[in-house]
Amino acid sequence: MKNVIVPLNAFDSIDVTTNGQESFVKLIAEAGAYGIEIRRELLPEAVLPLGKIKREIDRYGLFTVYSAPIECWKEDCQLNEDQLNHIFQEATILGAQWVKVSLGHFQQNKSNIAELGKFLKKQKEIQLLVENDQTPHGGSIHHLQAFFESVVDQNVPVKMTFDTGNWYFSNQDVEDALQKLAPYVSYLHLKQVTEKLETVPLEREGDHSWKLVMSSFPADIVKALEFPIVPKEKTKDYIQMITDIARGREALVR
Repeated sequence: MKNVIVPLNAFDSIDVTTNGQESFVKLIAEAGAYGIEIRRELLPEAVLPLGKIKREIDRYGLFTVYSAPIECWKEDCQLNEDQLNHIFQEATILGAQWVKVSLGHFQQNKSNIAELGKFLKKQKEIQLLVENDQTPHGGSIHHLQAFFESVVDQNVPVKMTFDTGNWYFSNQDVEDALQKLAPYVSYLHLKQVTEKLETVPLEREGDHSWKLVMSSFPADIVKALEFPIVPKEKTKDYIQMITDIARGREALVR
């Protein structure tokens, strides 16, 4: 069962920006990952080495997610089409199958879902994912539920990335989010957050909300390890831990 993705922001940012995201591809692949999440914010500002990264990813046959720190809906509640178009062009060069962004300032009575549908018709090879971020607007259960109900109603192909830790930063209840948003989720970002709002490595033992979230979805749902992996050589251990937990659940279901 290979369904664990490793985002590049799990590693030391200086190491990533100095040596390039392509330098981590071999480590991630050999650790047994299903895929890699390339992070737009960790790319150089000048010339983007997307072709170089793609060639390295292709060598190892990894599934590719492209994560960009942009909001789908601008502050005026209108579609952020220029930035979305830019990110999708980069994702195409990268060979990414999924693009992940934040919700932004969606309002049901002001935002035009049909415009998003029209945009996505031109992007048939790439799946758009919208994630709950750490902001009051983009991390709001109410706003996210309204958005996903609207895309389903208008048959617009958007899926959700459910970040298990970001709900704490936006002061939302994880279980409430799970109850209302689970039908839209196709990708989990696994993150353990302390009471001091610090993201820490996942722990096998203990009662943690990320475990509750994981257990609420099929064992084969795609998961990402979005927490500090130190040293980076421990990547294999974390992938094995998540795989073991998922296999254990699968065996119980059978």
